[in-house]
Amino acid sequence: MQIYKIETEENGRELTIHGSHDFPCGSYDERFSHFVGGEVPWHWHDEIEVVLVVEGATKVECIHSSDIIRTGEMVFINANTLHKLTNHGSEDCRILNVVFSPKILGGVDFGLIYKKHVLPVLNNKELLFYKFSNNKAWHQQVINELVTAFDVWKKEGSDREFYMNIALMKFWHIFCTNQQDITATQNRSKTNERRIQTLLNFIHGHYGERISIADISQTANISESECYRIFRNALGCSPNNYLLNYRLRKSIQLLTESNKPISDIAFESGFNCSAYFAKKFKLAFNVTPMQFRKNYSVTLDHPLAHHLPITQTKGKTY
Repeated sequence: MQIYKIETEENGRELTIHGSHDFPCGSYDERFSHFVGGEVPWHWHDEIEVVLVVEGATKVECIHSSDIIRTGEMVFINANTLHKLTNHGSEDCRILNVVFSPKILGGVDFGLIYKKHVLPVLNNKELLFYKFSNNKAWHQQVINELVTAFDVWKKEGSDREFYMNIALMKFWHIFCTNQQDITATQNRSKTNERRIQTLLNFIHGHYGERISIADISQTANISESECYRIFRNALGCSPNNYLLNYRLRKSIQLLTESNKPISDIAFESGFNCSAYFAKKFKLAFNVTPMQFRKNYSVTLDHPLAHHLPITQTKGKTY
């Protein structure tokens, strides 16, 4: 079962539990056409994520940086990194990804491997993501390790956790050996990063209210023009667009998980006019709120269930 509707806390932290307490690792096979809006929205998690593109291409975005990951390429996303994935191009992108606790690499928090080879990478705040392509031999080597691990995981054999653990350890060893600067943290100011997180936290906590750009700016003690500049540079959109998209995604949760009238959902999501809400919803998702509710409000044993965005609190399986 896959998860196509990302639920987060107010600060953007993903709520999904990946894997289990005794094996904190989840592996997934996903298509972007199944994600609402064709994208994985802005979020972060404590775990490391590795994404392999097997069809099409995806655009990965982090604060102040982005890249296109194409078929056969892979991307590492560091723990606690705010990121977003979007389908790139006309082909429906398919990805295999693994989201895992760093403890898998080191055994225990303060073991020698963890202290020497894992923690320095996690603490490198300059390392948001790293792209692996097939033009370097060692890049292709780590890609091959994960491809084989995904294949074993899919077969659901009794040793799949064992094999995935080995593959991730090999991946990490090759990565750290060949790209030694991933542990080097520069002393760049984190002011803008703290500011964008403050601004996002305010939007996530007050999206249901009538808020203005002045309100958003004030929470970080900056001007409105500076607020627009930070959003454009960090997230590639305006604060208005981010707020609108966040409200629309929150409305999806209410549409699929409640029987509330559309007008109530509009107001609860921060829209003061249900007609305006319906218009913006249709522009974003190509269906009306009512049509969306009808299409997606089916039980998990329905024949169409495997095409739907699913919310769950336990780890997904490949």
